[in-house]
Amino acid sequence: MKLAGKVALVTGAAHRVGRVIALALAREGADIVVHYGHSAAAAQETAREIEALGRRTFLAQADMGNWQSAAELGRAALQHFGRVDILINSASSFVEADYLTTTEAQFDEAMDVNCKGPFVLSQVIGAWMMAQELPPDTYFNIINIVDEGAFFPSKTYTAHAISKAALFALTHSQTLILGPKVRVNAICPGPILKPPTYSDEKWESLRKTNPLHALGSAEQVAEIVLFLLTGPQFINGDCIMLEGGRMWKREF
Repeated sequence: MKLAGKVALVTGAAHRVGRVIALALAREGADIVVHYGHSAAAAQETAREIEALGRRTFLAQADMGNWQSAAELGRAALQHFGRVDILINSASSFVEADYLTTTEAQFDEAMDVNCKGPFVLSQVIGAWMMAQELPPDTYFNIINIVDEGAFFPSKTYTAHAISKAALFALTHSQTLILGPKVRVNAICPGPILKPPTYSDEKWESLRKTNPLHALGSAEQVAEIVLFLLTGPQFINGDCIMLEGGRMWKREF
């Protein structure tokens, strides 16, 4: 197991992409801080599955849109396990609103959860990481789950896209600030999980929006996470696109 002895904090680990990432890390030997916002029952189920793999878990509730709550999540994780080697900023809000009708509350929700929360959580965890002594050529890791909205305009998710662009910018800042002990990278998924508001027909229609005529999966996001953690350690400050080539076709 490539991550034996490591502790990973995965935000939004109760369901969807965060859950799949948390389980993938546990299968490779990592103990997991299972963060959740409101989905306590789902988080408990994720924790049970991780513990069935022989790994330790710590269930931690926090409002990622609240500065103090996000900071306390980091402190609680460090206190419980004594370390955090891997931070995956996966929790997201998906505020659907076009630019001309977006309210202040909607804008704040997108920015707070998708950027402010990762900002302060990484601040707490990153400060601890930088204070540690490490063997040569070994690193702690922070991975931010961005979104293709960070790169392409969106008519119906404007605040969401802006917030993910801010998280992408944060990735680059963290790369400069937290080195040389911390590697920071981002993953930019395209269509990987059907949104709750999408019909099956609308979801399947997205196949035609990329050259592969395919849809991705949460499991593929987890595969990239593991690649970044266990593959070439010279990858730093990068963003891996997982969108089937949609950025070249530009039909959204």
